Amino acid sequence: MPQPGTLPPFLFGLAVGTAVLNGIFYIVRKNSSYSTEKQLAWVLTFVSCVTVTCASLPYLFLLFKNNLDVTRLVSSDSFSLLTCGFFEAYLFWDLAIGMKYYRSTFDFVTGYFHHAAYILLVYYVAISGYSAIFVLCCIMELPTIVLAVGSIHKNLRKDWLFASCFFSTRLLLHVVLLYRFYSHFPDRLVWKLVASSLPLHIYWFSNFIKQQKRIFKKRKLAALNSI
Repeated sequence: MPQPGTLPPFLFGLAVGTAVLNGIFYIVRKNSSYSTEKQLAWVLTFVSCVTVTCASLPYLFLLFKNNLDVTRLVSSDSFSLLTCGFFEAYLFWDLAIGMKYYRSTFDFVTGYFHHAAYILLVYYVAISGYSAIFVLCCIMELPTIVLAVGSIHKNLRKDWLFASCFFSTRLLLHVVLLYRFYSHFPDRLVWKLVASSLPLHIYWFSNFIKQQKRIFKKRKLAALNSI
């Protein structure tokens, strides 16, 4: 059963997200030069990630202000519930719109499985009273902003910046949070929820490293051939 008072702000965030994301996508598709499926695929992701990353900052500030004492974190409040609702809207509409406009960019793991799993996870943490902890973890969407910008505008692609943001948030900070919640937070469920996405982050980063190795070999071969 949902915690008392959780559904109204969550549903409001869901409604706001639905209106904002659909409106922005419609405007971009009709009035911009973003015409390829790859570019369109990152529009909603960029908007959503900027929103939830900014929303995470007050909770991140509180965490560091209290010397990483997770027992002093706010577990749930109206703002985090609204943010969760917004993110839920993104997950649904990215799938729904993507099926029509950029289906080719989805794969099973990073597309269908990821979004479906997170739709369930976000709703669960919201009604369970842990929405603020989830929004705190949304700082891990920072590297996705970098990735989205580079995917929409190829000349702005910065692999080193993406790697730095990814490692510092989705790996380093993630491990720190996992340790703190495992060691100090009274509800044992929370550290398990925090841990649930770490294997996927490791999988993504390992794929990125493999990609960079291929790019390096390709550039090295091209340089040798030009001599």
